[in-house]
Amino acid sequence: MKKLFLTLLVAVSALSASAQVYLGGEVGLWRNSDAKTTNFTIKPEIGYGLNDKWALGLVLGYQHDYKSVELLGLKATNKVNSFIVNPYARYTAAQFGPVSVFLDGGFGFATSKASGADDSVNSWQVGIKPGVAVNLTKRLSFVTHVGFLGYQDGGKGTTENAFGENGFGFNLSGNNLTFGLYYNF
Repeated sequence: MKKLFLTLLVAVSALSASAQVYLGGEVGLWRNSDAKTTNFTIKPEIGYGLNDKWALGLVLGYQHDYKSVELLGLKATNKVNSFIVNPYARYTAAQFGPVSVFLDGGFGFATSKASGADDSVNSWQVGIKPGVAVNLTKRLSFVTHVGFLGYQDGGKGTTENAFGENGFGFNLSGNNLTFGLYYNF
């Protein structure tokens, strides 16, 4: 029993010696005055670098969508609140000095509830998000994700979900460009 405990202690120590914890996330706010829509997103993130190539992370997010519609002189508003959980594994494909190119592969789950609705809607995605990280200092990194390759689904009767449109494919557009800051411990 002592040998097993000692072996486990050495393995955890070796893993911890090469590990690096990072904390950060993304925040977004978009207002379209013409369409009378507002979108607010906050996605804190924590990760654990296993070595120079691999890291594991978790995004916990909140998203609020607001839309005001006027039809036949009647005003109606639609508010949707979504909670997002997105664990991932990050593979650093290349590093050029302070710049790293990586791929985040993971599974995302979101539950959304519209104001006035009785039931919530669950959506999910599985896929890869390519990205670039720039180490500004030893402790601070600027990170961007540049698209999505995979599958997204919001359930029957829906065309969009908390992650975007339902479907499969590669989406590289300005709407899939996100920015964030990480603090490396």
